[in-house]
Amino acid sequence: MWWIWPIYIALLILMTFLSIVIARFVDALDKKSNISGGLLGGILLAGVTSLPELITSLSAILLLSNADMTFGNIVGSNFFDVVIIGACMLCMFFIIKKCGLSKNTGILMILTFVATAIILVFNVFNLNWVIPGVNIHALSLIFVGLYVFVIIFSRKQDDIQQVEELKKETRISKMSVKQIALWFVLCAIFLIAVSVGITYATDFIAETYNIGSSVAGAVFLGVATSLPEVITCFELVRLKNYNMAVNDIYGSVMFNLLILTIADIFYFKGTIFSFNIQTLYMISFMLGVIVLSYIAYLLKRKNTKLGNSGAFYLVTGGVITISYFLCMILCVV
Repeated sequence: MWWIWPIYIALLILMTFLSIVIARFVDALDKKSNISGGLLGGILLAGVTSLPELITSLSAILLLSNADMTFGNIVGSNFFDVVIIGACMLCMFFIIKKCGLSKNTGILMILTFVATAIILVFNVFNLNWVIPGVNIHALSLIFVGLYVFVIIFSRKQDDIQQVEELKKETRISKMSVKQIALWFVLCAIFLIAVSVGITYATDFIAETYNIGSSVAGAVFLGVATSLPEVITCFELVRLKNYNMAVNDIYGSVMFNLLILTIADIFYFKGTIFSFNIQTLYMISFMLGVIVLSYIAYLLKRKNTKLGNSGAFYLVTGGVITISYFLCMILCVV
């Protein structure tokens, strides 16, 4: 069934285009409104770029009744998301070294680390704590509580001054705030449609080529649904809005965990959480990536010589990127 691959690639291209446009709309909102970068990047943009994960996860549960694909999708997407920051460091270190990071961003990174560490503990000890009567895993309730903290801290104003990137007038910069918001919503709706299509394409690939659902979810679906984060992150860094790029990535990771809670509620055959050695590898490597990223954050916040060095971000980004490929090799061996 060769024709599934052109369809899959076409959907990826369309998702890429929509992501670029969304990133520019959000960047324009950041310049034209008084909304905090944490709220725009960590909540609004993160929610929109995570729409593919939400739609594909619900589709896998409600339409395909495939819990393994859903859990693999989210774990794979989250690991891939945090690696995106490393890829940005590697490819755009000359821009990142000049950008600032807010205190709110650090708090978001800490919350992400805590949430991921909790998943690791549950995975290592294979804890299946299901709430009696409602058939919801304890992790689902923990994720809701942590996301409440994300919302609280994201509402606070940033303590850094954003660099002005727009040197010339563009079509987007000439729009009013209402017009930008309207187009933003329209692009989000198109993302939903594309996300549903990618879910069906991935399921077809898994069945046709006899690939495990969890592996297909983590690779084909997880990477595909992370494309919005990839494109928006690189586009925001190109626009020298690195702080919002980091907020988007870590906000997306936390929102993805909330998606697991939603999927867990709608999955009536048991719990959505299925721990295995592959997820253990990904979560462990992910924790290491978050720690490296947070060290880079601290050095930047303290305005150290190393934190303002392009070579430091080049090396750190290289280590993070290589760790992703090492983890993928371990998962398939």
